[in-house]
Amino acid sequence: MSSFVTGLVAGFAIAMPPGAVTSLIVRIGLQRGFRSALAAGWGTATVDGLYCVVAVLAGAAIVPLLGAVDAPLRIVTGLVLVGLGVRGIASARTEAPSAGSPDARDLAATYLRFIAITMVNPATLAYFVAIAFGFAGSVLNDAGAFIAGVFAASLSWHAALALMSGSLHGRLGPTARGALAVVANGVVIALGIRIIAQVVAG
Repeated sequence: MSSFVTGLVAGFAIAMPPGAVTSLIVRIGLQRGFRSALAAGWGTATVDGLYCVVAVLAGAAIVPLLGAVDAPLRIVTGLVLVGLGVRGIASARTEAPSAGSPDARDLAATYLRFIAITMVNPATLAYFVAIAFGFAGSVLNDAGAFIAGVFAASLSWHAALALMSGSLHGRLGPTARGALAVVANGVVIALGIRIIAQVVAG
């Protein structure tokens, strides 16, 4: 298997499972349309690519560092997710879908916000370190192709989410839109609480 295909497999394996970022991208697509959701997906894929670079180039040195800061970062991650979910539910009933097309400033702000949301999760980096070690022979033979594969997989999956949710932008009534917003943000809150509970339980 080539390094690029290995990267694709690894990228899809990390990006596709439903999670907080997935729910938030879908919510943005429903609320603001395809372009905003795509900007969010670009932000998430950027972090996936950066974490993959770090994992491939310095994986052995990162493992002990992650162990030292894992618990505090997971607490921060859990609190951030709970806060985002609560805020999303609170605004779901009053927030109408945007009518106009987002400008460059809005898209840049969404992109940067999702970089921050994705970067705060140390588990993502840990996954890439594990994958880099697991495929050490094929990955290190062509690290650039592996990283390109991971980025392509992450971006294509999140672009698909953006297309799916963006296609429903403005087509759902207030009740359906509110229900989907509650479900999406409920997933985010549940994941945040689970992360905090795991740290507290040790």
